[in-house]
Amino acid sequence: MRAPRAWWVVASASAGGWHWRDFFRNPAEEGRNWGGREWIRSPVSWARIREMRKGDIVVAYQAGEGILGLARLASDGYSESPGGPCNTFDLAPSPIVWLEEPIPLFLVRQLPEARRHFEFLRIHHGTVFRITPEGFQALLHLIRALNPRQGPEIQAFLTQGPAEGNAGPGAVGFPLEPI
Repeated sequence: MRAPRAWWVVASASAGGWHWRDFFRNPAEEGRNWGGREWIRSPVSWARIREMRKGDIVVAYQAGEGILGLARLASDGYSESPGGPCNTFDLAPSPIVWLEEPIPLFLVRQLPEARRHFEFLRIHHGTVFRITPEGFQALLHLIRALNPRQGPEIQAFLTQGPAEGNAGPGAVGFPLEPI
């Protein structure tokens, strides 16, 4: 079984775009058919969506605001239309974590070797980007430091799979460190 990965997924509310708040307020409704040809137009994002698998972790980044939460994929990446690029995926309605304190981009940039760990910091066009396992661990430390009251909720998120089934402790494929 492949270890789940973490993905940096960008939303932008400018120019009629979309806000992550919509998903976190109504995850069962807003998590289906996420993306599509109107929103995912970057060949880099198409390639990353092709790599996405059910159970992977999504780091919810809102342009201009920072990281707002964590979610899981409810599906592998897929094409919205037959023969088209992989441009769509589904988000699981649970488990999810809406952060009380968003993580600003400038703090992510300050993490050791951030450009190596966060593809978003090297490639500035697209919506879906890779995060290395080491980068995700560093990001988790930052998230926990800025959201200490949410430690148990974050830990529970990390030990659960998508809503259809709990994958059990450590299933995310990242070493889980005590809070």
